Amino acid sequence: MMPVAFRLRSTAARLRHSRGAMSDIFKFWSRIKRGSRIHPDDAEVFGRLGAEKHGFDLRCLPAAFGGALKTAKVVLLFASPGLSSQLDLSDANTNEGKDYYMRRWKGREPFRDEGDGSKWLRSIVKRFGEYDDIRHGLAVLNIGAYHSRRVKDWRAVMSLPSSRASLDWAQNVLFPRAESSETVVICMRAATSWGLERGRRYRGTLFAPIVNVQRGYLVRDNPANERIVRIVQERLGRSL
Repeated sequence: MMPVAFRLRSTAARLRHSRGAMSDIFKFWSRIKRGSRIHPDDAEVFGRLGAEKHGFDLRCLPAAFGGALKTAKVVLLFASPGLSSQLDLSDANTNEGKDYYMRRWKGREPFRDEGDGSKWLRSIVKRFGEYDDIRHGLAVLNIGAYHSRRVKDWRAVMSLPSSRASLDWAQNVLFPRAESSETVVICMRAATSWGLERGRRYRGTLFAPIVNVQRGYLVRDNPANERIVRIVQERLGRSL
């Protein structure tokens, strides 16, 4: 029989390996196959949850992040991707869309100039500059990876390994980069779920500003938010 001490060491090693894999969001998403609508690590959880519970449209391709997240100068944090039925379903059912998502999951694909959520994103970032000029320096990171018009149960989102992969990478990799001012990180939605406090000032360029919580827009006429806008404009200007 295996000694208890050896079993404990083996378990600890597996946990460290698992933690490291979860902290590398790009390694995590490299395991999904082209055209797959569910990450393999999420499949068992979805098998236990009914669609009426989670509310996700699993006919779409998962979108834990968008933009060139590996190299982005500015990262915006949101809760989960919305749903634009025509565009999102088209991506899941065309070779062009499937190829785009395969590149997207690798973390180096910039936002498209049109299509999947570009109208929404343009409205979010218009204070930072012209979309076509800044889209290569921007990325979006979501806790939830799956499209929905409205999340029915936030606990269902948090039960998914893909959600934990986003949180682990943000807290272990992205936030330290922001605190050292390497990357500008702005929490637009779900601050508490990201482990942040709305309105609190953090080190470097990590921000959890006052926002319109329904839409995810920075509140105007707020001195702290105006400072964030100036920092983003400067950072994206340097990245062009």
